[in-house]
Amino acid sequence: MTIKDIAIAAGVSPSTVSKVINQKDDNINAETRRRVLRVIEENNYIPYAGVRGRLLARNNQIALVIPSFNDAFYIDFAERVQRLARSKNYAITVQSSSGNTEIECKILSELNDAYIAGILLFPSSIDSVRYLTEEAQNLNSAVILDSSISDSPFPQLSRDFASSAEFGTTYLLKNSHRRIALALERESSADIQKDIITGYKTSLSAANAMYDDQLVVIADDSFELQLSNLSDAVIDAVVCQNGRIASEALRILLRRNNGVPVDISILSLEDSKLMEQLVPTISSIGIDTEKMANMALDALISQITTGQRIGFTTKLPFSFVERGSVKRKQEPDKKIVIVGSINMDITLNVANFPHSGETILASAQNSWPGGKGANQAIGVSRFGGNAFMIGRLGNDSFGKKLFEQLALENVDMQGVSFSKELLSGTAYINVQSDGQNTIVVNPGANNTVTQEYIEKNRFIFSNAQYCLIQMEIPFPTVKTVIKICNEQGTKVILKPSPVQKLPDEVLNGLYLLVPNQEEMEKLAPQCSTTKEQAQAMIAKGVKNVIVTLAENGCIHMTENECHEYQAVPFPPIDSTGASDIFISCLATQLVKGHSMDSAIKLATIAASYSVSKEGVQNAIIDATLLEDLYRGKYSLTHNENRIAGMGKGT
Repeated sequence: MTIKDIAIAAGVSPSTVSKVINQKDDNINAETRRRVLRVIEENNYIPYAGVRGRLLARNNQIALVIPSFNDAFYIDFAERVQRLARSKNYAITVQSSSGNTEIECKILSELNDAYIAGILLFPSSIDSVRYLTEEAQNLNSAVILDSSISDSPFPQLSRDFASSAEFGTTYLLKNSHRRIALALERESSADIQKDIITGYKTSLSAANAMYDDQLVVIADDSFELQLSNLSDAVIDAVVCQNGRIASEALRILLRRNNGVPVDISILSLEDSKLMEQLVPTISSIGIDTEKMANMALDALISQITTGQRIGFTTKLPFSFVERGSVKRKQEPDKKIVIVGSINMDITLNVANFPHSGETILASAQNSWPGGKGANQAIGVSRFGGNAFMIGRLGNDSFGKKLFEQLALENVDMQGVSFSKELLSGTAYINVQSDGQNTIVVNPGANNTVTQEYIEKNRFIFSNAQYCLIQMEIPFPTVKTVIKICNEQGTKVILKPSPVQKLPDEVLNGLYLLVPNQEEMEKLAPQCSTTKEQAQAMIAKGVKNVIVTLAENGCIHMTENECHEYQAVPFPPIDSTGASDIFISCLATQLVKGHSMDSAIKLATIAASYSVSKEGVQNAIIDATLLEDLYRGKYSLTHNENRIAGMGKGT
């Protein structure tokens, strides 16, 4: 037969037959095309046998391109599509791009040359979609999955990643989780990751919760290290993009003795049989994979049989499957919130403080994690309280070290985030041989602990018994903290350092003010004695005033009483941070139920001991040793080795 014979048999013109054979039949209706192909097949048209083979092959060979064989969803989808395709007399080939656009385009090129009938594509990037629509001329039938572009000539069918991420994050927030990590698949497209992050951010914003990009991680080769660092008293939940990540997160957390969901909740944005098989099982947000496979295949076959591209975009609804991996977070007992500075302390040992114009030599230099807020937070934790820190760090080496130190000390770090604009705060400390010191502080990121930042972390104050605050952060923030605490019935302990005049609205109703002697003189310069100065603060509405007097101990003043307490005579080396240790110990003892008298005695012992060591945080003793010293069971000599060995994590 010739082309003319085929045309006569099919009832069409020779040019129509030529267009069908040469794949230039976009303007030819599906019925005409099928009639021409049927005549070619029935008469075994020899001159065009090669073309005929390719044409006929296009009618029953389709391809599925997925990002990964490691994801249970894609395996499940492939199995369902293969079964459905077989029932419709189509053969299917499955290939993985490993989430690599270059590999993906190469696969598409090979499929284009093979005259495949149609393709189901989970693209790794928009470039793959462009290749399919602009360059793969022989791929006339396709369905784009889990991606969408405007004016696509092909059907687009996708899961609603943004909405599912928003739903999952909101579910965790409603269960009192606030520090929620987000783990993303390294092989997924940037568009999918962007949609998930958008949903995650939307949920946090609606709950007035702080977004911290440090909590968004990629589940690559460093995932175990990243998640391990975050799980150290930092996060209370993880949203995982898919089942592979969820199972890996579960393995990592269980190995680190983080119970799921007792310590940390896990939720997957993808459901699969694997989520039912893990122990514990994982709560998931999933779609009907069978429905997605059916819709995708029907849209593809419709294009193949009609020869017409059908452009539409559909997002599939999702459903939530609760399997017990999310548990409502309970507020801890003895909760103490600390709002304040986190610094790196640079200490110089000097024979004497320099005078104006004088240059002196230091005998030693050391770097210690510090800042009044951080010192008090670690003190609370070591003395047996539940410390919740609110502060800011720079995204620098100091910031990472300071964050790690606090986390390792079991300080809850939900209220700590990193500033991209400013470096971490630093304090430059000169220490004389008698232990006296001078301090110059560069606030750095501490200045970003704003009123707005406190409002976003307002939830941390819920059920807190005490709040410790200092003045190395902006003073308007201090006022906001006190206002929130007054509204929630939380008792405020204020260390007025660096000292400045305190307005009456701050002092009125304040539970405890703890200045040193120099600070007290500046707060009440009109008074001549320390007791009169303390009484002036009481007259303004402060319920308790404790003035620390260095080696002379302290005095405690209320409206009706005044008590004096002697310091314990430890040999002085460095008095830096003694007041922070005093305050943190005092607050923790009060939370434990001690009387104010007993709490002050214990705090005096802790602060007195601290001056016999360099630095602050390494000089904080633990609750057991403090109790032993209080009861007189051990002398300093007996405990010197034990005390000297204390450090990070004690």
